[in-house]
Amino acid sequence: MQDLGKILADWAAPVASVRGLTLFGSRARAGADSASDWDFQVITSRPAMFGDSQWARSLPGAALRLYAPRMTRFGGVPKVNMILEGAEADLVIIPAGPLRVAKLLVALGLHRREGPLRRRLRELAVAVRPGWRFLKGEREWGRFYSRVVAEVDDPRLADAEIRRLGDTFVYDYLWMQRKLARGELVAAQRTLQRELAEANLRLVHELRLRRAEPSFPEGRRAEQLMGAEAGRYAVGARCDGGELAAEAARCREVFRGLMESLVGHSWQWPAGVS
Repeated sequence: MQDLGKILADWAAPVASVRGLTLFGSRARAGADSASDWDFQVITSRPAMFGDSQWARSLPGAALRLYAPRMTRFGGVPKVNMILEGAEADLVIIPAGPLRVAKLLVALGLHRREGPLRRRLRELAVAVRPGWRFLKGEREWGRFYSRVVAEVDDPRLADAEIRRLGDTFVYDYLWMQRKLARGELVAAQRTLQRELAEANLRLVHELRLRRAEPSFPEGRRAEQLMGAEAGRYAVGARCDGGELAAEAARCREVFRGLMESLVGHSWQWPAGVS
């Protein structure tokens, strides 16, 4: 397949409702390989047009195989996963109206204050900070993006949030133990993977940021940045009671170590809970 960035740029150029198109992720940085997927942001006045695949079926040289709309985990904006002949792509769909309001508020300097605007802009900043380039709309949005990346920090966890996460982890851990005791292994395995392991990943991301070490909140890039350390936070257990119990216990000890490093003695594992 030819350059998917060029294919989408050529498609977007005459489409008035597409106000901006950016390429970010590994394809916007040096070092992408042929297996790297393509990450785009589409700034549009018609987000609904991306709710189905009709627009994508006419992309020249990019036969569509799968089209899966969903919501992003960070920021709650629409996202589309596409499989094309010879390539995979993720499109984050950004409504142009609210982004114009954010652009105006940034021009007024209001993004420097802690509040809803800065929290929303953090999601944009963390996504594109490693590298991005405009394929359409740089004149309209380029200065705004540059200011957001330069002046808005990454999403962070305050100590109070970390302590709340600690309490939630204990509850989920105990819930998993109850499921194991009842022989409900699928539910226990799901909790291990979705709740306990995820909590550890959130904490290690925050810890690395506090130590001024490179990090990223999710995905393959986070694993690449952590190197061999990433294996400590992986979970792997078959749907077997003994394996799940052992992996949960290991996950618990990793969690307790992370909590100690982040908030010290201001949070303690509850007495009597094993």
